[in-house]
Amino acid sequence: MRSTPGSLVPVGAVRPPDRGGGGLPDTVGAMPIRRLAVVLVAALTVVGGCAASPDTTGPLPDGRELVDTATRALADVRGVRFEFHVSGALPGLPVRTVEGVATRDGGPHGSARGEADVQRGTERHRYDFVLDGAELRLTDPDDSTADRDGGAGGTRPAPGPLTPARLLDPEHGLTTLLREATALETESREELDGVPSYRVGGELDREVVAGFVPGVHDDVAVKFWVAGRGQGQLLRVWMQVPPRQKNEGAVMLELALDGHETAATGS
Repeated sequence: MRSTPGSLVPVGAVRPPDRGGGGLPDTVGAMPIRRLAVVLVAALTVVGGCAASPDTTGPLPDGRELVDTATRALADVRGVRFEFHVSGALPGLPVRTVEGVATRDGGPHGSARGEADVQRGTERHRYDFVLDGAELRLTDPDDSTADRDGGAGGTRPAPGPLTPARLLDPEHGLTTLLREATALETESREELDGVPSYRVGGELDREVVAGFVPGVHDDVAVKFWVAGRGQGQLLRVWMQVPPRQKNEGAVMLELALDGHETAATGS
């Protein structure tokens, strides 16, 4: 079962809104196209499944041990299917949803392809993206931007610091979130698309998160879903960014992982 934005939200959290060749203009809203390219590739998220009701009965495994197991498992991952959702607004992050596939193979930057739902001013637009070699190509689904940009094709240099090769690197990227998380506590057992898992709550320092997501001004609450029964794969990450002002709401970031491909399994 493919996930929906609503199916990824923990109990009590605000549900995200419904998701509603060619070149691109030099800006998307007020955001430079290069930064949008970085965000698209950085949003490595995978298709998660529907979660059954959490089981909070004990005893539950130690949260730090579960997250450490997920760190080791993620270090072996070479490719994933991904899906990423944002509920709320963060400065410099116009993306609402990104989904597709990514791998750290296929060149020095890895490779990725998929679709992105982007907030552009007061309107929402969908773009196809492909990272191949050293280039990132962004197009409208109907390729209509090619004519506007004089056939430039929407090709930009690969965003070096936040490519699949970097984010899936055993010493960088997503493993950093797992290693740097603190105050970890196992909260419940859950099933994600039939996969038994544990939900682990914790905290992340602002500086750690800011390396992946722009506009984060404070420490964030984080939850990790780790596959049980000795598998240890990271299945989902959820973060809540505190509001900047009292009259603003918190921003929810959701990352689901599936289809973990390793060198050993090839699938």
